Amino acid sequence: MELVCPRCGKRYKPTKGRYLCDCGSVLLVSYKNMKWAPRGEGVWRYKSCLPHKGKHFSLQEGGTPLVKGRDRDVYYKLEGDNPTGSFKDRGTAVVVSRAVSEGFKTVSTASTGNMGASIAAYAAYADIKARIFVPSSTPINKLSQIIAYGAELVKVKGTFHDAVARLWDDVSKGSYLAVTGANPYYIEGEKTIGYEIYEDIGVPDKIIVPMGTGGLITSIYKAFTELKRMRKIRKLPQMIGVQAGNCSPIVNAYSEGVDRAERMEKCNTIASAIMIKTPFNDLTALNAIRKSKGDALSVSDAEIRHAIRGLGEEGIFAEPASATALAAYEKIEKEKGDKVALIITGSGLKDPSAVI
Repeated sequence: MELVCPRCGKRYKPTKGRYLCDCGSVLLVSYKNMKWAPRGEGVWRYKSCLPHKGKHFSLQEGGTPLVKGRDRDVYYKLEGDNPTGSFKDRGTAVVVSRAVSEGFKTVSTASTGNMGASIAAYAAYADIKARIFVPSSTPINKLSQIIAYGAELVKVKGTFHDAVARLWDDVSKGSYLAVTGANPYYIEGEKTIGYEIYEDIGVPDKIIVPMGTGGLITSIYKAFTELKRMRKIRKLPQMIGVQAGNCSPIVNAYSEGVDRAERMEKCNTIASAIMIKTPFNDLTALNAIRKSKGDALSVSDAEIRHAIRGLGEEGIFAEPASATALAAYEKIEKEKGDKVALIITGSGLKDPSAVI
């Protein structure tokens, strides 16, 4: 196993505290020999394709339902059924296991809510400390979840970008970096969504993924490229990334034909979970979209609210960020018979005020 830079190609051995490339880019895990040997349930069912082989911590994350739409020809991957209510738990299970194996006693993250809750829960279960940096505008219901798990909550005046700055300072003092996109092992946990979709329905024609940092679409695409390398599949799904119209740096970069997303100074959307001005995984997200011949688009807050109601009519309560997937589905070009999977990233209980 190696850590590879998607920007400059430099390779590293997975040493303690190595998160980024010397060029500043995020890193991805690369395996010389992968073996498809699923066994058991949940995220650790795919242990043969994950970077952690020792003791692992689990709250029974993964194994979420893939529900066929009643009124639409789609499949909903219900990630709100994870222990803390979002897809974040998949990556967190791997990251916290890795942190403990490397001897860390404290893990830290910056969060708009979901990631903080996930890290707090798994740190509590692993009996280590968690420090969560959040923008002061984070919804109170998401903060209450973090507090319930006993984590140290640090409110930061300003935006998510300001919370990240505080996080890096904390990491420099010896805490483990447990942030979504900048920790390569987090991507590995997330990719199990792709493995589960493959086992349930094979290779969809399209997968629609909400994008904040760009880590989730990166990870799902990585899963299918690995399945192809292991000769389990022949084709790849088209990856379609969606962001809120008022905060869409990756979509803007895609439209402009560039490889990096520029920071958006002003962001304001009800989809707080994906309101990321400076996405960590912009390069790999754009690669996933372009190499799969997919697409990237934005949706308005009005379209998101309409999609929340649309999912409700299917018996699904989704937070605003998750509803962007259905809003995008209504706008993309589709052919009859297309098999489309929508990633419903989190439960509506994460932010019920958005519905009210």
